[in-house]
Amino acid sequence: MTRKPRVLVTCAMNDRLRTSVRAVLEPACTVSFLKDCAETERSGAIQESDALLCFFFNREIRPEEYPLLEKMRLLQTISTGVDFLPFADIPSGLPIACNAGGWASQIAEHTVAMILALSRQLLPLHEELKRGRFHKEEPILRTLRGKTAGIIGYGGIGKKVADLLRAFGMKTAAINSSGRTQDDVVFCGTLDDLATMLPMSDVVVLSLPLMRHTRNVIGKRELETMKRNAIFVNVARARLVDEEALYEHCRANTDFLTGIDVWWKEPTWGGGDFTLRFPFLDLPNVLGSPHNSNSAENGFEEASIAAAGNVACFLRGDPYSGRVDREDYAENASD
Repeated sequence: MTRKPRVLVTCAMNDRLRTSVRAVLEPACTVSFLKDCAETERSGAIQESDALLCFFFNREIRPEEYPLLEKMRLLQTISTGVDFLPFADIPSGLPIACNAGGWASQIAEHTVAMILALSRQLLPLHEELKRGRFHKEEPILRTLRGKTAGIIGYGGIGKKVADLLRAFGMKTAAINSSGRTQDDVVFCGTLDDLATMLPMSDVVVLSLPLMRHTRNVIGKRELETMKRNAIFVNVARARLVDEEALYEHCRANTDFLTGIDVWWKEPTWGGGDFTLRFPFLDLPNVLGSPHNSNSAENGFEEASIAAAGNVACFLRGDPYSGRVDREDYAENASD
């Protein structure tokens, strides 16, 4: 009898989520959970598995256990971003898949919430009300209808953002890796076409992965290419943006509105505190959130089930998504 493929889940999951993940993978696979293994059983469980389903790989698999992955067929992350992975230490022949689109819905909602809050000046007007100032007529609030949203990173998250913004009557300009899409857009190009896309965009959303060639993709030149009253929202990785250039641009252009969910120094990946080199949060045209755009109810459950589904596709020999090209992350440090 042919042995069933074995999938090892390395992150903590409650009973309900375990049942959901098993429903996706079984009976075609055998599913086990590293949290259930005694210390003496860890090595065997890892070594005998065909696929690994992990969330924070660096916290779940110990460095001395990396060689045990040598014969594994797939490392599947529940996270979408994989820039934090220790690529140089993971066996070179092990395919890695990220959870492409697995968090798209909740991050897209957060992105649009930021855009609406900025365009309607909700936070500044709230603060004015607290001071007893009732500004009904000023400032004149912006509308999204008829304007263009430029999505840099038109993948799972970017497409969800565009779908939501179309409901407000916005047009879409897209930047992706191919420069092509079948979606209803007014423009589609690659990163080489930023100089064309940015000036036409009233809202610019950054939803790219952090890779070797995307670090600081938004710098002084790109910011100056945007409209002076553009809304810029980053829900991807902080190091896609030149920190000093963004601060100086926001400080000098009060009509340029910025939403930041991801930060240059934050404790998300373990260790370190949230610190800022520049006082972004003192600026009235900046709105911040603590890298929680994916922290919606049932968000982890939905993302885990999507990742498990991708593992199932791989083990069946069906097309699967999120294949990571290690070369894209060469010499790329975690954000």
